Amino acid sequence: MKKNLIKKVFAVSLSIAMACSLIPAANPVTASAAAPYVSLKTTFKTLKVGQTYKMTLKNNTINWKIKKVETTDKTIATVYGKTTSSVMLKGKAEGRATIRVRLQTTKRKKNNTKTLRCRVKVVTTTPTPVDPGTTTQTDATVTTQQELTDALAKSGITKITIKPASAVNFTIPSGTYSNVDLIVDAPQSEIENSATFKSITVENIKSSTWTEKGTGNAFTWRAANGRLVVGKGATVRNVTVPTANAKVAIDVQEGTIAAISVTAKADLTITGKLAEGAPAISISFSASATDATLSTAIKAAVSTAAKIATTFLAGAEDSTIKIEVTGISVAVTNNTTKKITVTRNNNTTLDVAVGAKGQTVSSAASNTGTGTWTPGTSTGTGTGTVKPKTSNTINTGSSIKVQINSGSALGLVSSETVSSGSLTYSISEVRAVSAGAIEYRVTTDYGYYGSWKSMTRGAQVGTTDIYNYMVEKESISLEGAKWTGGTITFQFRVAGDGTYSAGDASEIKVPFTITIADGKGTVNADSDFNEFWAK
Repeated sequence: MKKNLIKKVFAVSLSIAMACSLIPAANPVTASAAAPYVSLKTTFKTLKVGQTYKMTLKNNTINWKIKKVETTDKTIATVYGKTTSSVMLKGKAEGRATIRVRLQTTKRKKNNTKTLRCRVKVVTTTPTPVDPGTTTQTDATVTTQQELTDALAKSGITKITIKPASAVNFTIPSGTYSNVDLIVDAPQSEIENSATFKSITVENIKSSTWTEKGTGNAFTWRAANGRLVVGKGATVRNVTVPTANAKVAIDVQEGTIAAISVTAKADLTITGKLAEGAPAISISFSASATDATLSTAIKAAVSTAAKIATTFLAGAEDSTIKIEVTGISVAVTNNTTKKITVTRNNNTTLDVAVGAKGQTVSSAASNTGTGTWTPGTSTGTGTGTVKPKTSNTINTGSSIKVQINSGSALGLVSSETVSSGSLTYSISEVRAVSAGAIEYRVTTDYGYYGSWKSMTRGAQVGTTDIYNYMVEKESISLEGAKWTGGTITFQFRVAGDGTYSAGDASEIKVPFTITIADGKGTVNADSDFNEFWAK
């Protein structure tokens, strides 16, 4: 009897349980929570030299697979052992690198690729934790040679100001300080420099000499007077002269200067001799350099957007002048043994004969047109209308993206420069404030000087009449580049049209390095360079 009762209770309980399983829940979940995005296990990793680390994916809910892994500097951090879900990292030498992991999934038809990044810092020892209450010194003002030596030895210093109270001469030995801005305010001092800095600004210096023996430095010469000597084998990336009424002398003693930019009314004198095989010095005068003067005994490629006076001395044979805009003129004195060719803004040319004294060459009335000019007289006939500059500009709210894709360099490593090779790049996300074509050009600190080229117009941005402009893939020569690398300058402007001339140019500077392996050079650069411009 008792056994039958137990069976009946069990049967009833089972029936109730089965019925309950068929009843909908009182509060059903209508949608699952959004899955988190796929990411790397970490986006920043510190490794010791020789240490390895396995990088994996997390939140991989739709079967993302690793397709490609890259490092921006194989000499600092390498990658190996890639699988579809992980990759091994290894610290090689002290420094920083970025690891890029490219993913793909078959679970989506669109947005099915993705690039993730992990920044890697490689150290020789385990970093010592910094006390949050401790202030790290980043600036140093020095007044003696010993103070300068001590400041250069400190890794945390990013700005050094040389400012002695009396006549103290300084010698800066060889070294690379790519994170240090050097400021010089020493009106009674002479300086001899063999090091390479992030930048050098000369506020004041003794009028006799700065002797440059370093490689790849860029100067901003604010001093009202002064003499820059570029020693044998030294290379200067750029000299900017921004001070009105300054008198700046540059003496090249078989060194190299890639470019000089004059942005104020100043007197610039260049003497000496370039290193054998060095290209002409690229000298530009901005619109704010009206009434500046140039006297050069070295071959120069001059471009100007301002009225200037030029004198070409013996040694400056084969120099050229380009007038960039309407409404200006250039006075030319030719004391060389060859003609000086002046290209006007509409691409007509005039040859200034040997012996000409202060011959004036005026810009054309428009940026296009026809005309006949008589060499040596500054006279002729032509037609055209004045074109005002376009008010269209590059969109100051956009981010212009320049990507270095690949490159190779060939030549004897024992030589100073690359004998052949090329570098490829692409550009995207360039926009105009209002409708208008955009053009660009490329220059380098080793003498490459490209012409203005049109960009490809892409998709429309929103509902406005603004479009993305791009360059899918182009290349430039690396011939003449230093084996240590250099800097590429990308300039952009709104192109001229039937009514307006071209707009003002803006630029992005992109550094690159060359890694030597198996007798060949491979170009390395951080892949993406983004820069915002403000009006």
